[in-house]
Amino acid sequence: MRPIDKGIAPHNYSNYSDARHDLANRIGYYCSYCEMKVYNSIEVEHVLPVNQQGNPIDWNNFLLSCKYCNTIKSDHNPNLSDYFWPDRDNTDLVFDYEENTSVQPKQNLNQLFTVKVKATINLMGLSRYPGGAAQPTEADTRWRSKKEVWDTAKFSLSNWTNAPIPELANSIALCALSSGHYSIWMKVFENEQLVLDEIDKIYSTKGLFKQFNPNGVRVIRPQGLI
Repeated sequence: MRPIDKGIAPHNYSNYSDARHDLANRIGYYCSYCEMKVYNSIEVEHVLPVNQQGNPIDWNNFLLSCKYCNTIKSDHNPNLSDYFWPDRDNTDLVFDYEENTSVQPKQNLNQLFTVKVKATINLMGLSRYPGGAAQPTEADTRWRSKKEVWDTAKFSLSNWTNAPIPELANSIALCALSSGHYSIWMKVFENEQLVLDEIDKIYSTKGLFKQFNPNGVRVIRPQGLI
């Protein structure tokens, strides 16, 4: 799950849906949870649901979501503390991705973090795919989107292996930006630091959040668990 920084609210809102394009200008037209690129009808979602005492017009309670993640999540989280959130945690450090389109906790997490990752995955139905433990609905195209990006990323890796030049790294990063699913690209190219750096560089224009201390260690976010 891509960690993001929305920044401060550019406006006050009387209707939460009015924040849609302001959010997208900061973090891109991607689902904050499954990372699918959403060209049409991206939805503003309340991180803490309104009927769970979430503020209906507070920028800090907004994220962008595809309709599938938003519908599945609904109002099922009564709090924020039992889950990881991409605008509050370094979520890329706790979620792992596999080509069968599943999402799971990274290995070697402590028990508390593992439980919270699994709760987050279940909350949005992030591991629903044909043949898996949880099946997608007929309308749920998230698994198809992820499969297409896996195939594209693997093809790009093959090209990179044959010609590892800086210009190609930049082209791969641009492809990653246009296709969405940041975490899949980072997984496929996990051993190719030049490409990873280019992907991070270009996604930084869409709100990617990564901070390091002087020793090169990731900084825990102020309100986050990691």
